Amino acid sequence: MLMICEIFHSLQGEGPFTGRPAVFVRLSGCVPPYCEFCDTPEALEPGTPIKAEKIIGQVCGFKCPLVVITGGEPFLQWDQGLREMSQILVKKGMTLQFETSGRAGIPEDVNGIVVLSPKPGKWPSAEMLSRAHWLKPLVGDDPNETLNAIKNSGFPQDRVWLMPLGRSRKEQLRRMPVIWDLCIRHGYCLSPRLHILAHDRKKQI
Repeated sequence: MLMICEIFHSLQGEGPFTGRPAVFVRLSGCVPPYCEFCDTPEALEPGTPIKAEKIIGQVCGFKCPLVVITGGEPFLQWDQGLREMSQILVKKGMTLQFETSGRAGIPEDVNGIVVLSPKPGKWPSAEMLSRAHWLKPLVGDDPNETLNAIKNSGFPQDRVWLMPLGRSRKEQLRRMPVIWDLCIRHGYCLSPRLHILAHDRKKQI
C-alpha cells in the first residue's frame, strides 16, 4: 500500500521536462518542519492507502509515457512499495521523474530521473547532490545563499534550473525578471512554473 494524495494527467510545469504531458502520482507525507510557502499543503495530510497494482492500472490508463512521482516527499515511501512500483512502471516502458527536496534522502537504486529541488535554507548534502540528475532550486528575493550553494556544490552548470519561489502568478511574475538575469549571468536554465502562470492559485485538474 502507498499513501496517495492524488493521481492526475496534466503538463509538467517545471524543470527539464517543462511543457510535456505527464501523469502525476503525488504521494502523501513530508519532512517537518514544513515550508511556510508550500503550494501543495494537501500532501501533508495522511492520504489514501492504495495498492500498487491499482496505481499502476490508473497510470497506464492515461497512455502517457512520462510519469512524475512527487509529494510531499516521495522517497519517504521508497521501502513501503514505491521501489517495486517504479520498477514495474519502467518495465512497462514508462519514463519516471522523481521530484524531491532531498530532505528524506535519495536512494542509491532509483530507476528514474531525479530532479532535486532544494528549499531555501535547506540545502542537501553532497551525497544527495551526487544522486541527482538535475538541480532545480527555489529562488526567493535574496538569491545569494542559493547561488553560493550551487557554486560550492560543483553541480554541472547546464543541469541547474533556477525556479522562482511563489504560490501565485503575481509572485512568479515579480521574481522572474531577476531570475532571468541570473540565469544569463551564471549560465543556468530558467524554470518557469507554467501551471501557476496559467491557472494562478486554482487547481488545474
